[in-house]
Amino acid sequence: MEWEGDYLLDHSCSDCFLDTLPGDLDLALGDIEERLKDNAACIEQTVRELQSDLSELGVGEKLQNTGDCLQWLSNPNISSVKPFSTPCDQLTDFFKALHQFLKTEKGPEETILQLLLDLSAECGVVFPLNSTGSLFTVPSATSVHAIEDSDSLHLQSVWDDVRLHLRRFLVDKLQSNQEMNNLHQNVQFKTQCLQRLLFLYPESEVLTKYQNIQSKSVQDLFKNSLLNNSGEISLDKMVHTFQNLIPMVCTMMRQDLYVLRTLMETSKVLKFVNDTYLQNIAEELFTLVERFCEQQLRENVIHLAKTSKSSNKQKGTVQPAGKCLLLLC
Repeated sequence: MEWEGDYLLDHSCSDCFLDTLPGDLDLALGDIEERLKDNAACIEQTVRELQSDLSELGVGEKLQNTGDCLQWLSNPNISSVKPFSTPCDQLTDFFKALHQFLKTEKGPEETILQLLLDLSAECGVVFPLNSTGSLFTVPSATSVHAIEDSDSLHLQSVWDDVRLHLRRFLVDKLQSNQEMNNLHQNVQFKTQCLQRLLFLYPESEVLTKYQNIQSKSVQDLFKNSLLNNSGEISLDKMVHTFQNLIPMVCTMMRQDLYVLRTLMETSKVLKFVNDTYLQNIAEELFTLVERFCEQQLRENVIHLAKTSKSSNKQKGTVQPAGKCLLLLC
């Protein structure tokens, strides 16, 4: 059915509609408009203060007005914190002290992690993520700066010891916290642990390690089920077990979706879910079906053997009876 021209959407009548709004709604709209004006004034004042602070830092020549300040903030090449250049020997001594503190004191990991995060975020100290290090490059052995190269390698080695200790601490926390009682708390907990692991190690290594942890959890769920006992498997038992296990696996999957989507790209999250959960479920289902088929095959063979044996016994009893009848005749 086609609408007539009189029923076409006409924005010119919106003013008439607003004029007919009830008094309470009109007051609410007025209150919202007043708040928007206050927010705009507050933002403008904040930008002015920021412009003044930046001018004191030595960039004031470029920021003549609030527009210049906003343009400066929107520049993707600007970093609010410049990397802090620390002499190699000082960093080595610092990491040695951290490592010694981690080995001798009980439970200092949380404090050390927060200290490193603060140094990175507030002071601009850059820590390497991989074995070669993004901050500490190692030239060839034929370099005339062999002493500096050795210092860099030693620094990298000490840093590796520190972050390895912290990684074990975080991984142990992730492995020991597999309860699914409170979804929100578990999501927050795992997000914090993974964020700190990503601070210490590259994304690919963290994702692989976490995938191994979650895969083992899924496999343990199936191993602890009745289906993995040595007893017989029935279709009813398979269905009942999967009805109990799949909701738990879905809860784990939902948690990881909430956690990982805030930390990495969607494509990597989907690959993680597929490799960690869907593949494991498919493999467990295939194993169970294979066991069930083998069990049915054995039962069929045994049944056929018993039937054949019984048939042979019946033939053995029939033949003597036939001979007796012939003799009587």
